[in-house]
Amino acid sequence: MIDWLSLLTVAVVALVASCVLVALFATGIKLFSTPPPDVAYTGSARDDETDDVAGSTRPLAATIGGIACFALAALGVLYGVYLIVPALHG
Repeated sequence: MIDWLSLLTVAVVALVASCVLVALFATGIKLFSTPPPDVAYTGSARDDETDDVAGSTRPLAATIGGIACFALAALGVLYGVYLIVPALHG
């Protein structure tokens, strides 16, 4: 017999966890693409001539926040793998 409440719980937790992981990863990407504070928005087209490829010009807080978001997303994925693979439980 199927325990429908347990199945619903697993489905909801999986949906919420995947949404959180995607949001963390997307926020990390957004933070890494933060422009320097002195660059004005010039329109919808991106101008490659203003890109600084030699060094990072994004704010330090954006860099730290992006790294934190990627680290949290990676930890979430690793925890999910730990829960799925029985050999990791010891």
